[in-house]
Formats: sequence, C-alpha cells, structure tokens
Amino acid sequence: MDNKKVEASKKTPPYLPFKTFLNSLDTFSQGLPGVLDRTIWRSQAGLTQGLLMNTYRFFGLVDEYDSPTEELGTMVTHHEQRPAVLRGLIEATYGKVFGNDLTTTTPKLLEDMFVEEFAVTGATKQKAITFFLKAARFASIPLSPFLMTQIRNSSTRKKRIKGKNAPLATGETGGDSLNPVTPSTPGAEAHSIRLVSGGTVTISISFNPFKMPPEDRTFVFSLIDKIQDYEKSHPLEALVDDDEEDEQV
Repeated sequence: MDNKKVEASKKTPPYLPFKTFLNSLDTFSQGLPGVLDRTIWRSQAGLTQGLLMNTYRFFGLVDEYDSPTEELGTMVTHHEQRPAVLRGLIEATYGKVFGNDLTTTTPKLLEDMFVEEFAVTGATKQKAITFFLKAARFASIPLSPFLMTQIRNSSTRKKRIKGKNAPLATGETGGDSLNPVTPSTPGAEAHSIRLVSGGTVTISISFNPFKMPPEDRTFVFSLIDKIQDYEKSHPLEALVDDDEEDEQV
C-alpha cells in the first residue's frame, strides 16, 4: 500500500469529469478485454480516451501491461461495490491528500496539498481537485462542509451557464473534449488543440487540394502533421471541462 502511495505522487492525478470515468466502466458490460487501450472508448474524443487511460493507470485498475486488475473486474461486474472499491483506490493513491483530515480541510488547504503531492497547477489542478471531491463523495468519504460547498458551487455554476445558453468564451470548451469550432468560412473545417500552458490553438482550413500549388500543399499538410504529432505527444495536456459532468448520466 505504501509503495502505491509513493508511485502515485509521481503520476498525474485524474482530471476529467468524474462521471465520464464512472460511465467508462459500463463499456465492459459484455466482458473485459485482456489488454486495455484508449481506442476501447470509440465514442469519446481521442483526448478524452487518453485521460481515461491515465485514470485507469493512476488507480491501478490496469497493471504495467495495461491488463485489467481484480479491482477493475469488481467495479465492472458488481456495481453495488463500486463505492467501496473506489474508496480503497483513493486511500491507496492520493497519498498525503487523503492522509489529512478531510472533515476539517478547507479548499485552500486542499489546493496546497495537491500542489505538494502532484505538482499540478492552474486549470489542471482545479479539475483534478473537482474529480477528487466528486469521487470522494461517491465513495462516501466524509468531507468538510467547506469542500461540500465547493462541489455544490461547481454544479450551480454549470446549471446557470447552461440555463442561459451562454456561448463559450474564446479558448473555453464544454463537455469531455474540445468542441468543434464553427468555421467562419462556409465549408471550412476547424480543429482546436490545447497547449501545455493552457492556451488554445485553432486552425480553420478551406481549400481544394487539387487546385493548390505544390508549395501550398506542402505547407498545409506539414502543419496538419505537426498538430497531430503534438496531440499524440501531449495526450494528457487537454483540459477537460467539468461543467458538463452532471449531465453525463
């Protein structure tokens, strides 16, 4: 158990919507494969698939070969045991964060513990904390009134924004992954990626490759290759918006 805690401190904690993780378990209702990989969740965006694999590895739901562990089997086949199993996983993987008395912990203290334990910052830290709090609540881990208020405030903010049908500001996304950006040019295709620093890069393309000169084709396709290479090398840098979480039942 102690070894798991030491290893956990070197990993990136889950920072996707908690219900996205919870719902991902239902993918295996017909049986667990011998080895898991991100393409199992074909309905999810590639970035979300990477975040799911990170979560499974963090909790030890797969071994070093990405094969299912006993804990994953229990969570898949015995839904009623999911809270108890998850509580054990949280105890084993969150180190000092769980080691503190969460019944008296304030949001600021929890943030400090996440920074110390996992060296996460910015939006990643906030999303990791939100995942942890909602996972802890699901696992019936006692939380302080201050932390429970933080969960309720997050849900209230999400409902208020959705009720007003407010448009997303530049660089913001909703749901499990980056939303497709509506191109300003009819017939154009747009794609967005998140940077390690938290910024967003969006590219909109509208062209006929058969009418492009060689130098234009070389430039455009090299640019596409660079974007795809960046996404592959930074699968866990996409910031997943937790505001849609309570809607994904």
